[in-house]
Order: sequence, then structure tokens, then C-alpha cells
Amino acid sequence: MAAAAVVSASTGVISTLLPKLSQLIEGEYKLQKGVKRKIKFLKDELTSMETLLVKLSDKEETLDVQAKDWRNKVRELSYDVEDCIDLFTHKMSRGDAEANLVKKTANKIKRIWSRHKIANIIEELKARVQEESDRRLRYKFDDTATDSSKVVRIDPRLPALFVEAKRLVGIDGPREEIIDWLNMEDDCAQQLKVVSIVGFGGLGKTTLVNQVHEKIKGQFHCSCFVPVSRNPNIAKILADMLKELKDQSCVDPSDDERQLIGKLRAFLKDKRYFIIVDDIWSMQAWEIVKSALPENNLKSRIITTTRITSVAESCCSSLEGYVYKIQPLSDQQSQQLFFKRVFGDASACPPHLEEMSHGILEKCHGLPLAIITIASLLTGKYNKDQWKQVDNSIGSAFSDKGMRDILLLSYYDLPRHLKTCLLYLSMFPEDYRIDREELIWRWVAEGFVTEVRGQTVDQVAENYFNELVNRSLILPVGIMYDARANACRVHDMVLELIISLSVEENFASIVEGQCYNGGGHTIRRLSVQSEHVGDEAMQEIMDKWSQVRSISFYGLQEHGIPHLQELYSLRVLDFDYSSHLGNQHVKYIGSFFRLTFLRIDCREVTELPEGIGELRYLQTLDIGRSGIRKLPPSIGRLQKLVRLIVSNPVELPDEIGDLQALQELSRICHYSIKLVEALRRLTKLKRLGIEMPHRWKLDCDTGRYEEAFESSLAVMGKHGLQSLHITKSNILDEELMDILCYTVPCLRELVVKGTCITRLSKQMVSIINLTYLRLRMERIKQEDLCILGSIPALLSADLSVTHAPDELLTIRSQQFRCLKEFIFRSHHAQGGGLEMLFLQKAMPELRRLYLDLEFGATEREAKAGFEFRFEHLARLEHISVRIWQNNVTRSRSEAAESAIRNAVSIHPGRPTLVLKVESTQLKDKDEGQDRSGHGTDEVLEEQP
Repeated sequence: MAAAAVVSASTGVISTLLPKLSQLIEGEYKLQKGVKRKIKFLKDELTSMETLLVKLSDKEETLDVQAKDWRNKVRELSYDVEDCIDLFTHKMSRGDAEANLVKKTANKIKRIWSRHKIANIIEELKARVQEESDRRLRYKFDDTATDSSKVVRIDPRLPALFVEAKRLVGIDGPREEIIDWLNMEDDCAQQLKVVSIVGFGGLGKTTLVNQVHEKIKGQFHCSCFVPVSRNPNIAKILADMLKELKDQSCVDPSDDERQLIGKLRAFLKDKRYFIIVDDIWSMQAWEIVKSALPENNLKSRIITTTRITSVAESCCSSLEGYVYKIQPLSDQQSQQLFFKRVFGDASACPPHLEEMSHGILEKCHGLPLAIITIASLLTGKYNKDQWKQVDNSIGSAFSDKGMRDILLLSYYDLPRHLKTCLLYLSMFPEDYRIDREELIWRWVAEGFVTEVRGQTVDQVAENYFNELVNRSLILPVGIMYDARANACRVHDMVLELIISLSVEENFASIVEGQCYNGGGHTIRRLSVQSEHVGDEAMQEIMDKWSQVRSISFYGLQEHGIPHLQELYSLRVLDFDYSSHLGNQHVKYIGSFFRLTFLRIDCREVTELPEGIGELRYLQTLDIGRSGIRKLPPSIGRLQKLVRLIVSNPVELPDEIGDLQALQELSRICHYSIKLVEALRRLTKLKRLGIEMPHRWKLDCDTGRYEEAFESSLAVMGKHGLQSLHITKSNILDEELMDILCYTVPCLRELVVKGTCITRLSKQMVSIINLTYLRLRMERIKQEDLCILGSIPALLSADLSVTHAPDELLTIRSQQFRCLKEFIFRSHHAQGGGLEMLFLQKAMPELRRLYLDLEFGATEREAKAGFEFRFEHLARLEHISVRIWQNNVTRSRSEAAESAIRNAVSIHPGRPTLVLKVESTQLKDKDEGQDRSGHGTDEVLEEQP
């Protein structure tokens, strides 16, 4: 990844500050004599300091206290310098071309005053920089701080290798499952096989593979157990393998990697071997180790362990392989392990400690290492108060124990940008569902995301998100049809670690309860996760937050929210929907001139000030769950606004067409023809959500509106519109699909809700990039399925019908070739039956099938019965069916259920079935949200 100016938890804002200092030096600002020379001195010194900070960040785990203190001071200094430069350039650039003479004179005086003030501040900053530079020279951080050769740390996984089998809990099942897959008794399985075990640190991967190794290694000619670890010395790993497999004498100290690989291959070529490759952190390390292991068709076996899903998949990609995702212990197994470790007997817990033990185990989440760590604190203690003390301090107990070491190992392995992004998750409350889109745009707003040629900044940020998921550091939530996660959660133990690191690094300040214990540092990022904060604590916060860059309020009551003053450094402001604030709390927003991300999810806020137009850096404005019903005309001045998310209904000004950077606009329902015409000026728009009007709501005749909409749609399509959500389209009913086919050929997502499409256009096959489609149709016929089945890139199809099909629906061979998710909804369907068959090679990639069936006919009135054939869906993993009873006889409902169960029972892959029969009296008539990234559909079950 190319180096670029980014904000980092380890280096602060030096990277983004240096270009700003260059602009001051090279710009046309009329600074006092000597000031530019002092700024150049700042730039040169900070450039040198940045180089050392980068070196220190690469050896973060080995830094001594002295080096950390210097690093922290320089980092805080960089924030102060950037804030000063930002404020100065803001005041110098302010001006009004139409101002009268008095205003112009006043502005000139202010600029002269600003130039004098910046001279004094630069002098103070120069002195601070000089002081830190001198300290660096005195203590010689360059020589000593990064010397890790003297530091030898015990691998925290090592004790797992020596645990007695009789003391292990919950390992028998996974061990036997892995051994069964290795299939030592099958004479046909001669080829080399590999099992890759993947999972979060502390789940017991090393323990598990060691037990498998011990149980079956006697069935091989030779075996070895080789740890790889985070920073592998490949030559040493290969040498150790050779020593364990053969003997010490076969390794020459001068052997390089190529020679060692040759010796290993020569030794193993005619032997049945069993190799455990433990703790792989990169695909490159695996490829080198794999190159030393010949495919000799002697039933040799390999087991690998990793925390990273992509590495696990890579281990199996070119060999006969199986990825095994290790799971946490069950509640019963957790209790058994805990009691055995504390009392020596799995059923020996005294009655007065049982309730507290359950609370402690809940915090362990089935992680064996966490359970063992806490059990060691309680061994020999039978006093309830002692247990309560441990329970209350479990978080701090991990600070110097094995679980924290395991997590720190994962943390230190991250590159700088991912460390920063992970620490930022400490801003969210425990168990909070963190929306992916919101998170990545907050990262962008904070300056954490570097620019990469050929990718947009949000694509790079999404790569960061995926990498954290891949490393098992965040838990994905709501996996969609395209394998992306809608959101994520942070495991409690990871959250505990990153909060402690954030506080230690003064990266983020967290307020829980009524107390604030942030120390004497300036607050850089603030997350208030409490309904009430005491007056003293709030005053202390306000005394230290003048340079805060990010503020999030979660659940804070209105009277507890401070009146926001001029916060010149503020980049991110987030009022969660559980907070309560009014218009008086947002009236200062226009003064936050650096604000880049603003989310207001509070119904009590009903208006935005005209000053919103002053936020020239604003990229995201999300008022989707606010009470705001009208945006001021000044919104058109937000030339860097990328995302505008509004609610229904919000009146948008005609100036919306001036937002030249806008990429996402949803969901608008203002019916001015000028607004529809303004959409064609949004040349960068990629995602549009629009509610079409009823004819009687239009401010013009229907023909003019249709013509304007079609014209704007054609222009947006020409510029690459990718996602279109249309709601309640009572106009353009007959022609809508035809218009879409030739005006927006680049569409990837299409949702048409609130109206029934009466026919499909045969030209839909020309939308070759379409991956997600959601339609509501009056009827669906066989020819409609043929049209949809020919769309080449379709991954998810969500179809609703209001009349049950009066013919057998057949999904034919080679139709829906890429489809992974198929949703069929029969809402209030008249006719009351469904016959659906999937022929051989139809939907060959389908993983998930959802049927949401509501029949409005009795057995006597029904025109069709029930018939389903799923057995040819070779890759089907999950079937979810919900049957809504609406004046239907019990036998009719049972017939549908029986047809489903019979069809699933004969499927050779035995897919998971979730089947529910419910009354329509319980049904929410809303159709639910889309699966296209804007929410999770609540009508049907998610994947298990």
C-alpha cells in the first residue's frame, strides 16, 4: 500500500500536518517577518520526528517507558500544531464578496490580528518542538528504544502444548471430527490432505491440534509440530522441521531456505508424514512451508491453525482441504472446565457461589483461555466477597494475564492503519451493532484511510473493515448475498483491550456511568455512553474538550447534553438515536468548520441552522432518523458532501443540484419538478433512493414530471448510477421497467417497492451488472422467470407477488447461473397455492432459499396445490419458510408444510430447514427493509 498522509494512533497527525505547513510556507499568506522561517523549522523538525515515530510504532510492544512518554508528547504536540494551523487558515480565508465597507474593514482588522496571533503561537510551538527534539537527543531513542534483541517473550500458547488430556474439556468432539475427516482407514484417500483450523485467539486451536497429533502420530512414518508465529524466521522454521523429522546432524548452519526445502522434500518424498503448522499469520509463510511438503500419495496429512480466514482458505486452496471453524465452549462445558480448575471437581461448586459463577462465566464467552485465567484467580478462595471482587475486576485481571497477551499479539501484528481503525471501535458501547457504512465513513472523516490508486476512499476503508473481520478481531453481523457484512460487533474481551489501549494512548476518552476518569490529558475523542453524567464530571470534560476531534453521545438525556461551543477541531459529531437533544443543541453546528461527519438520529431535532452551509469539509450528513422536515438552501454550498441521508418526508431545496461531490442521496420524497430536474446535475451520484408521488400530489402535470424524471434518470445512468431504490411509483407503472433498461445500464442494485409491476421488460437482460433485484409484481409467469434467469450477474433476487401463480413455475437448466440467494414472497396471494420446481443445473450456486407464503384461499377455492422440488439445487445450504395463515383451513396449511418438508427430506445435501407457521394477526404489514446494504430484512430468517 502506498504511503500517504493519514492520521494514526501511534504517529498522531504529523503525516497530515506536514503538507499544511508546506502550504503556509509556499502560500501567499502575509505573515510577519521571520514567521515563515519558524514554520519551516517546525516542518523540518516534525519530519524528522515522524521518521522516528514510524520506527517506534513498528516496535510498539518493546518500547520502554521513556520512549513511550516522548512519543506521546510529540503526538499530542502534532495535534496542537494542526489545530493552530487549521484555525489560522480558516480565519484568513473567510470573506464575503458582497460585504459592505464596514464589514470589509472589520474583516481586514481581524486578519491582521490573526497574523500577529499566529506569530506568537508559532513561537510557542517552536519552543515545544525544540524541547522535544533536545529530549530525543539526550536519551538517544534512535539507539535504544527499538532494540528488541534483548527482549525474549514466552509464547503465550506454549502452556497449551503440555496440558494433560484428562484435564481438557469440550475437546473430544472436535478432535474426533478432525480425525474422522483425515480418514486414516479409507484406502482410497491416498492423496495429501490438509485441515485448516481457524478461530479467534484463545479458543484453544493449539491445544486441539496437539491432542490430534498425540492421538494419531503413531500411524505415520514421521511427524512434527512446528509453530510459525507472527514474525516468522522461515529458515529457522524449516531447520526445526528437519531436526524434528530427522535429526540434528542433517542441518548445516549455512543452509539457506532453498537448501532446507530441498532437504525436507528429499526426506519426505517416500514417507507418510503428519505435519502440524501452528499459528500461521500470512499466506506467504504458508506457501514457503507448503513448498517443503511433497504430494506423495501416501496418505500424508497436514493440520494448520490460524486466526485469519483467508489464510485458512489459502491453506486448503490447492490441496484436498477442509476448513474447520473452532467454536467456543458451550455453557455446560464452560462450567465443567471452570469448576474443575477451581475446585478439582466439575460438580463441586458450593451453593453460595453458584449464582456468581454463572455471571463470571458469561463474561468468558466460552473462551477456554479466559476461563482458565479467571479460575486461577479463584483457586482456593471460598469467600463470596473474594469472588465478588474478582468478578468486578475481571477486565483488569486480563491486563497482565494470558488472554490480554493473546489479544495483544493480534493487535501488535496489525499494520499502523489497522491498529488505529481497531482502537476507534472503543468509541462504541459494548455489544453495539456498528453499521459498516457508518464506520467506514467515520474512519474517512478522521483521516485514518490512505489513498490507493484505482480505488475510492470508501473502498479502501471497506478493505480495512474486511481485514479486521478476517483477523477475527471484529465479529461480522448480517452477512449479505455478496458475502459482505451489514455491520459488526466487538467481542467483549477485544473491547476491554482496545479501551485500555485507547486510554493509555490518549486516543479516546470513554464516559460510563456518572464519572469521568480521563486524567489530565486534552480530550481528543469523546464517547459518552451513559444516560446521566454528573455536573462535576461534565464540567471537567468541557474544560478539556476544546480540541476534541470526535464526539459520540449514546443514551444521554437532554438535560445532560452540554451546549456545544465552538469546537474548531471537531471532525465527527454523532448523536445516537437513544440520546435526547433539541434544536438548541445543534445551533452551533455552523461554527465547527472542520466537521466532516454529522449524524443526528434524534426525533427532537426538527431543523438545521442556515449555518450548515459553512461546513465546507462535510462529507456525510445523516439525518435519517431525525425530526427534520426541511433543509435550508445553504445546503447547496457543501461542495465536499458525499452522502446525504434523509428521512420521509424531508423537503429538499432546489440547490441540491449544486452538490457536485454527492454520491449517495436517499431517501427523497419531495415532489417539485425543479428538484427532479436538479438530479441530472449530480454527475457523481452512485446511489439514489426516491419515493415517487401520487398523481394528485404533483406540482405539475403527470406528463411533465415523467419526462423530467426520465431525462434525469438517463443523465444519471450515463454517469454511472449503480443503485436505485424507487418507492410508491404510481406513475410510470406500465413503462417503468422499459425506461430503466435503457437509461441506467450500469445498475447493480434495483429495488421497486410500494407498487405492483404488471409486466417485465425483455430488455432486462441488458442490465449486465445487476447483482441485486427486488420487485413486487401482480402476477409472475414462467416467461418472467426466464427473463430474470437470463440476467447474467444476478446474485440475489427478491420477488413478491399479490396473486398466487396459476401455473407450475419451473426454474430451468442454466437459469440464474450466479444466484446465491432467492427470496419468493406470496403476500395476500389470491388463488392460494404454489408449485415450484428446480430442474437439474438450475441455480447452480444457490446457497439460501427463502419462501414467505401467505394464502388467501380456502381448500375449496384454491386453484393450485403445493409442490416443491429442491433436490437439484446442489449447493443449497439453508431453506427458510414462513407460512402465514389467513382464513386458511388447517389442512391447507398442513399441506403446504408437508410439501416443504418432503422436498427438503430428499435433498442429498440435507440443507438446514427453518419452517414457521404463523397467524397474519401477528404480521407487520410493512415489507421490511432491503437486503441490499440498507438494513436487514426482518420477514425471513437470516442464515444460521
